[in-house]
Amino acid sequence: ARPSLWMVYASALLFVGQNTATIEEKLQAAEAALQRTEPDDSMGNLVGQIASMRATLAVMQHDVASIIAQSRRALEHLHPHNLSLRTATTWTLGYAYQLQGDRAAAIQAYTEVISIGKSSEDSIYTIAATVSLGQVQETNNQLPLATQTYQRALQLAGDPPLSIACEAHLGLARIFYQWNDLVAAEQHVQQCSQMTQQT
Repeated sequence: ARPSLWMVYASALLFVGQNTATIEEKLQAAEAALQRTEPDDSMGNLVGQIASMRATLAVMQHDVASIIAQSRRALEHLHPHNLSLRTATTWTLGYAYQLQGDRAAAIQAYTEVISIGKSSEDSIYTIAATVSLGQVQETNNQLPLATQTYQRALQLAGDPPLSIACEAHLGLARIFYQWNDLVAAEQHVQQCSQMTQQT
């Protein structure tokens, strides 16, 4: 009778690392419950939440087609004021574009996430988008710009840093290695290694 409770259940399972099949069962139960309830203003947002979670599950499987389809569905249905899920979904869309090799679309999505996140820079998606933007810039051989972007990601990751900062350290290590600054490259590899051990 309460499809939103199925979504909470699915979210909790995702958070604790349950397998995707178990989470998908809960999403299907939420959809079935939705069909048995009276339509109201919250239904569209719930449809968007379900699609957003499916996009996240597709990211874990690197399933580009599903990421794009579910992300677009989520953005179509999520309430405009649901910024946290809209931000997460925009990041998943950018990730799919990055996997596809559509760097321009990935940059646009990541820039949008960063722009939305300016008011709450501690958002994990703001940090993820900053790291991902650095990766695209690095791929585009914009190494000075990528260096600045990775360093910004490290600032956003805080102290002690979130584990996602490891990706920024690896990006900086690759760049410094390419610039033949082996000391700086090794320092970033060591920082990433320490973070991985702590995690």
